[in-house]
Amino acid sequence: GKEVEAPADVHRARVLALFGDSITTDHISPAGSIKALSPAGEYLQANQVSVLDFNSYGSRRGNHQVMMRGTFANIRIKNQMVPGVEGGVTVHQPSGDQMAIYDAAMRYHEQNTPLVVFAGHLYGNGSSRDWAAKGTILLGVKAVIAGSFERT
Repeated sequence: GKEVEAPADVHRARVLALFGDSITTDHISPAGSIKALSPAGEYLQANQVSVLDFNSYGSRRGNHQVMMRGTFANIRIKNQMVPGVEGGVTVHQPSGDQMAIYDAAMRYHEQNTPLVVFAGHLYGNGSSRDWAAKGTILLGVKAVIAGSFERT
């Protein structure tokens, strides 16, 4: 497999998300049913998968294209960059466009812009650590800066 890059300084990064306290692995990891209008649902439809055959993220754990599109897509996650909105939404900078976190991450990737996530205390609490970590990395996040992590 591909070797993980050694840690390096991050320059000219943009904030992908700004979260409060207690963002659990259930908020981060793809879980639940796949919605037709989500980035994962749009990907599946573009690949001739019927909405009736979407099933859940859990049933598609082996498909990184689906899973990374579902990272930070929890319907209850609250990104403070988008006040009053719940779900996997952010604001792309400097355009100011509001969009799905996955879509913003891909736009930043096209611009060779590294990403960071800021969070409050107890970031990553929970047991769904595999895709919480992998999905975050696949989105281009170089660092998560939090008040505290679960295992401190």
